[in-house]
Amino acid sequence: MTRQMLRGIRVATKQELIDCIYKYFKEVNETPVVYHWKYKMEDFEPSVGAAN
Repeated sequence: MTRQMLRGIRVATKQELIDCIYKYFKEVNETPVVYHWKYKMEDFEPSVGAAN
């Protein structure tokens, strides 16, 4: 979020910053990015010492 939204902006108040952050969330959520996993759980081998 910092690199995409907060870089270069100037705000006068804390409320203005909060409003900018919520505006960013709204814009990002309008077009969500679907992530397609490259691996299947069947191919996954837990590392040694992993919690069960």
